Amino acid sequence: MTSQQASSEIWKTTPISSSVYFFAGVFCLFGALILVGTSADLQSQSVGDVIRTIVLAGVSAMIWAYVATVRKYWLFAVLFPLQFFANYLLRRYGPAHHSLEGNLPELTHKLVRDAWVESALLVAAYTLFILFFGREGNRFFRTQTEVRLAGEIHGILVPQRHENIGPFEIFGSSVPSSEVGGDLFDIVENNGAWHAYVADVSGHGVPAGMLMAMIKSAASMQLTKTQRPDDLLRDLNDVLQPVTSPANYLTFACVSGNTSTDLSFALAGHLPILHYQDRTRTIIEHSDGNVPIGMFRNQSFAVSRLTLAPGDLLALITDGFTEVFDSREQEMGMEDFKSALATCAEKALPDIYRELRARTLKFGKQTDDQTMLLIRLGVPARMQSYTNRASAPSPSGSPA
Repeated sequence: MTSQQASSEIWKTTPISSSVYFFAGVFCLFGALILVGTSADLQSQSVGDVIRTIVLAGVSAMIWAYVATVRKYWLFAVLFPLQFFANYLLRRYGPAHHSLEGNLPELTHKLVRDAWVESALLVAAYTLFILFFGREGNRFFRTQTEVRLAGEIHGILVPQRHENIGPFEIFGSSVPSSEVGGDLFDIVENNGAWHAYVADVSGHGVPAGMLMAMIKSAASMQLTKTQRPDDLLRDLNDVLQPVTSPANYLTFACVSGNTSTDLSFALAGHLPILHYQDRTRTIIEHSDGNVPIGMFRNQSFAVSRLTLAPGDLLALITDGFTEVFDSREQEMGMEDFKSALATCAEKALPDIYRELRARTLKFGKQTDDQTMLLIRLGVPARMQSYTNRASAPSPSGSPA
């Protein structure tokens, strides 16, 4: 969203009472400024002239201010000739005036009267703007406090995790693009089985964060009674679909296992699971044809299987890592990310995450939540050999 669009959205959410204070302040301020200009000439001026001058200037200023707040700049081309024509009619057909040059009492009366009216209008404008900024300031800081609190809740709900479950090592981390993120990952153990998933809620900000919290609660409850990823996705769809619009959906990637090297997985409109095969040092993709969660009622989801060899690595990511653009608007994309993963896939899981995130940030600015879940089976034989050599004592008995 551009800054102009953001400004327009802010005015759309401004309460009517606050808008009344603002536009009334504009009316008084510009009415006073125009009256200052008319007071400087030496023409006679009746009370009706003063009222007409203030009303015309104030109403015109309110219209200009409204057009500016809603960002409909094309209306300026219409307002210019209309205001010029109105001023022309007022000068041509308005009441006649006479010069006050040499008539000191009447000129003094005009200047004193205008000065009192100008002062009253300026005081009123100042008061109205103070009321406007006071109300909107309180609303802004209250909203910012709520957003900051929501961000803290997101940090509690999605903390960085690094666990060992049987022969599997699992690491996950999520970095939101704003105060509140819509990405989610979790690792759940249940009756000897484990489930690791990544979810990406459409949209950003507080609404996406609220939906994310609801999804985590629902997933945690469902994983206490189900062992299959497709059952989890179907249950989440039943929970999410009735309470969301078609524009609010969820992409989901889940991997489940126990102590076996055979794992089951299910995707729901999510990016493919990247599988680094340690033996060949290549990366393959695991995907399926499931649709995102929350789009259709009574949706079924297919489950698939994959097998890991010792040292193999799975990477579940959200599109915040691949949809990064450089200064030439070129996207990083999946292939570039896979190449980066292949160069560091044998490192420790936290180091893999840090290196991949650093590469994406070097490529371009983060514009979406970035969540990554890494799953590795065992330790590669060559890494174990290196670790043993590094920890073995030297012939002299001191560390090598």
